[in-house]
Amino acid sequence: MKLKNEDILALGMISLTLGVFIGLISKYLDLHYLDFSISSFLEGLFFGLSLVLNLAYLIRRRQG
Repeated sequence: MKLKNEDILALGMISLTLGVFIGLISKYLDLHYLDFSISSFLEGLFFGLSLVLNLAYLIRRRQG
């Protein structure tokens, strides 16, 4: 399945919003499992996904 440019941008913005939201909630609700912070992991995962998707959108937009 090939994603359109608008889909990539929308997923990037949603993952950015989720990363910020989890970052704000982690100040009040910090989830740990065996000395591993699950909330910090999810925050970083969504920020990284957002970075990759937004860069992919910009590269595709410039090429096409």
